[in-house]
Amino acid sequence: MAKTRKIIFCTLIFVLLLAVSAYSADFEDYYTREAVGDETAPAIVPDQVILNADRVSFNDETGHALAEGNAVLQYNGTTIMAERIEYDADSQKVKAMPLPGEKIVMKNGGRTLNGDQVDYDLESGEGILSGPATHLSVGEKGEVMYIYGGEINVIPWELAEERGLVKGSPQDYMLQWRNVAMTTCALDHPHYRLESKIITFIPNRRVVAKKPRVYLGNTYLFTSPLDYVVQLKRRKLGYTMMPFFNKSEIHGSRGGLTGTLGWETGSVSLGLSYSGSSGFEYMLEVEQELNRDFAIRVGVEYSWDDVWDEKIWRPYATLMYDHNGWAAHLNWTSNEYISDKKDSYYEYKGRLDRQPELIVWAPWFRNSQYSWSRIFATIGSYKETLYMRPQEGFETRYGVGIRNYAEKRAGDVELFANTEGVLLLYDGNDQEMLRSFLGARYKIGVFELGTGYERQYAWGSSPMYWDKYSNRRRVHQRVRFPVGREVYLAFRGSYDLFESMVDETFYSVQWDTDCMIWDLHYKNDRTGNGNDSFGLSIMLKAFPSRTAAFGQRIEVDPFDRPYDIPDSDGKITRESWYQLQ
Repeated sequence: MAKTRKIIFCTLIFVLLLAVSAYSADFEDYYTREAVGDETAPAIVPDQVILNADRVSFNDETGHALAEGNAVLQYNGTTIMAERIEYDADSQKVKAMPLPGEKIVMKNGGRTLNGDQVDYDLESGEGILSGPATHLSVGEKGEVMYIYGGEINVIPWELAEERGLVKGSPQDYMLQWRNVAMTTCALDHPHYRLESKIITFIPNRRVVAKKPRVYLGNTYLFTSPLDYVVQLKRRKLGYTMMPFFNKSEIHGSRGGLTGTLGWETGSVSLGLSYSGSSGFEYMLEVEQELNRDFAIRVGVEYSWDDVWDEKIWRPYATLMYDHNGWAAHLNWTSNEYISDKKDSYYEYKGRLDRQPELIVWAPWFRNSQYSWSRIFATIGSYKETLYMRPQEGFETRYGVGIRNYAEKRAGDVELFANTEGVLLLYDGNDQEMLRSFLGARYKIGVFELGTGYERQYAWGSSPMYWDKYSNRRRVHQRVRFPVGREVYLAFRGSYDLFESMVDETFYSVQWDTDCMIWDLHYKNDRTGNGNDSFGLSIMLKAFPSRTAAFGQRIEVDPFDRPYDIPDSDGKITRESWYQLQ
């Protein structure tokens, strides 16, 4: 029977792998055509200046042109739109001005900038945009960062390299803002903002704000000693300063701070926490891009182990690959802390060495207008250490699996299904798991509700304990409602149908703005395992995977839409890998 399951599962994976390349390209091409239509932009003649307006005049003697009224200038991929454009054919200088109360529009390399005035050199490609305002797609789901004020220097890449401003793979240009503010809040009076004398933007790579001043509303909080970096390619913050606080029956009260210092091709992260029971704990992590597709992450934690009642060093390293939706991680860890709630009464805790582990993800592909799938595979060598048990040798494991997420709105109800199937092969053993969460998100009056049914099937066995799956059958319910402007009360609980009991409940008070969430939460473990906890977390909505700070565990809400489901690209992050740990 086990052999039959293995053959069926492997055959299914093989067929799906073949289908990805044949089907997803046609499907994505169809949706691209639907989105953009059949219209194509007119061809731009290289090195030719095209100037259009309601009124255009040209002085042959001076070589000076004046365009007024809906003026548009095009040159080598650069487009400037303004009410008035002055062009000097001899010096190749351009000056553009809008009507009072309006903005100039400048487009280059797929980016759009708005401002009060532009002075631009067509020959060198360098220019200054005064009073700029723009937005960049920076978040994990294409969320927007708004940048405004001051002035922008547009500098060609070769010229920026000569001045020592950039290095690495060439781009079309770089932008350098002066005396500007940035935020992910879309309001005229944002909930938070960062102000900096210099902000540097490198297309498709990163935004760097030099030692910004941090404001909450109109209240000045502090000036950061570190640069603030948004890594555009990896859709993540290269600099964060995240305070946290939590309290649990096991650890007592704990608080701390994490921070990240970023540079052009990498970052270093530091974490510090303190609790009355374990004292100080530390974290250091360095991430460095090797080229466009490869990066490496190396780190170490010195953290408390409640099973052994001691603090221990936990080094780790990951070589990462990311190209056109394909991704791979080569992981190495030592003494990694693993905690996994297997069922309502048993929570596994132990240490794990991965030496090494390779995980490969294929690109996401769309099965239909409403669903996405992704195939993955893994191979690794593992050694687990359990309390009061002798250490065993390394076990080799092979695995393949598929994830699928589907959702469809029917009136005011959004139906969704989150499923995953995994096949794991060991020396002399095999294990299969099929998990599905079927649910609905809906609203009744001011109440935001979610109802779901979770079913997990497990077959076979593993020679290790940390990756053993078990059968599970639970019902979940979520309720959230406002109690003030941007303030909500929320409740979430689950009922174990096998044990006929409520196994855990969550209560929280949330300040939920358009750009961030402050969440004061309490977890009540109803199983008697002593896992009650209290904590405060802060999340920028543009970067949801950065919620969890060193020293605190953020519980996964099964009603949330997986943030790594792509809208336009196939990116996946380390935090979203939750089954094959």
